[in-house]
Amino acid sequence: MKSIRTAVASIAAVTALALSFNAQAQSMSVSHVLQTDRTLPDTTTQQQRDELMKLFTAHIGLWQTRDPSTYPYERLITEDTVYEYPYAQSESARVIAGRDAVAEAVRKLPIAASDWRVEDVKLFQTLHSDIFFVAYKLTSPQHAYTQSYMARITVKGGQIANYYEVWDRDIAGPVSAAVLHNR
Repeated sequence: MKSIRTAVASIAAVTALALSFNAQAQSMSVSHVLQTDRTLPDTTTQQQRDELMKLFTAHIGLWQTRDPSTYPYERLITEDTVYEYPYAQSESARVIAGRDAVAEAVRKLPIAASDWRVEDVKLFQTLHSDIFFVAYKLTSPQHAYTQSYMARITVKGGQIANYYEVWDRDIAGPVSAAVLHNR
């Protein structure tokens, strides 16, 4: 009987976390512009684009949360996910593989500022229905910081399977992207 109660309590806790996570991701919708090339065929459905933007919104939601250590980032990514930051200064920060390693590394990124804003978001389709590019600007008025990013995001089963991000390496300062990715 005690094990049944424990199982029911665990299921209830997981359900509550999932619902709050989905509500948080939906309530924090990021406005974006779909960039299209009329010479290329439309390879994705509106549902696929919405799914990607929901994942991206939840991904950047980590920067909006008060306590990154409790943010359920693992729910966004596949077990075998790979995050790549080719401009990171240290070799260990360039490629991060596996759900736990990625979640731990990404949780450390927002520490440098508390007022992140994501602006000018542009979504690009590719010829592959599971791969998208997202361009955006990340700003922090607290640190007079603005940085442009371009991320290639591969989606698999409603989760991020690969995240490859580049930024303007000429931007320097106390909160530069290179500094953030070397924590």
